[in-house]
Amino acid sequence: MIWMSGRLCADDSALVSIFDRGFLYGDGLFETLPVYSGTPFLLDAHIERLLLGARALRFVNPPDIQDWREAVSVLLAAERPNTATLRLWLSRGRGSGGLSCSSATQPTWIAACLPAREYQPHIHTDGLLLAEPQSTHALPAHAPTAWKHANYLGSILALDDALGHGADEAILFTPDGRVSEAACSNLFFVLDGTLVTPPLSDGPLAGIVRAQVLTLTRELGIPCEEASVMRASLRDASEAFVTGSLIGIAPIRRVLLACDAEVSLSAPGPITSILFDRYAALVESHTGTYWPIVDRTLMSSTQQ
Repeated sequence: MIWMSGRLCADDSALVSIFDRGFLYGDGLFETLPVYSGTPFLLDAHIERLLLGARALRFVNPPDIQDWREAVSVLLAAERPNTATLRLWLSRGRGSGGLSCSSATQPTWIAACLPAREYQPHIHTDGLLLAEPQSTHALPAHAPTAWKHANYLGSILALDDALGHGADEAILFTPDGRVSEAACSNLFFVLDGTLVTPPLSDGPLAGIVRAQVLTLTRELGIPCEEASVMRASLRDASEAFVTGSLIGIAPIRRVLLACDAEVSLSAPGPITSILFDRYAALVESHTGTYWPIVDRTLMSSTQQ
């Protein structure tokens, strides 16, 4: 079942016009979050980011937080998932044609339950391999990078490039060599004992788990700051990790740079491990689920 613009319908009847601006121009936003034990984790934070994005992109008449809460509640009651991936879509809707958005006044909004994302066990225990793609990352002055807008082609191509080099994720840099983010996640590095994540002015998504980690570091007394990280500084990092709503927190074991250099890191390092455990406790306290969710079939086969 799909919730689509105010009603629940079967997935094969959830149709969007070919003149919808989300389809024509990527003129839309989306959110993806996990459902654990039937509970969407940090739902309000995702809805609030979606609404901030709609405001920044000047959408007319978007559904409010109560509309989204009701949609998700009805959808979950119909689907009754234990674990799942909850996907929220919002496009500017159908317009009269052309780039001008002035005629699009009825947004299209959709909520759906997709299969849960389960990771191979080594992702959280041994860490990720990141690779630098050929492309650079847009800055906020050129694109609304803080929101999950539907113009994801840059990240798609960057990830495809990284996967072609045998990596798990891409690491994206600004044109002047500052670290921005990964294709699907935010980045944190430990430099001289301080945990550092690129500021939003360097182009990363305003990640929900990124914000949770910043809160956890304050609670735990871990030195942490939002500051630019230059490509050359990666050699000085003692540990690093990615954050994302589906992956949670996962260590980075190695980074392949375009200049045929590579950086090896402790994975997981001590700060990563502390935050990993605290994040797992946060998930469990909100949902009753022990995190991370891993592919048990792969785990059992690797133990044989």
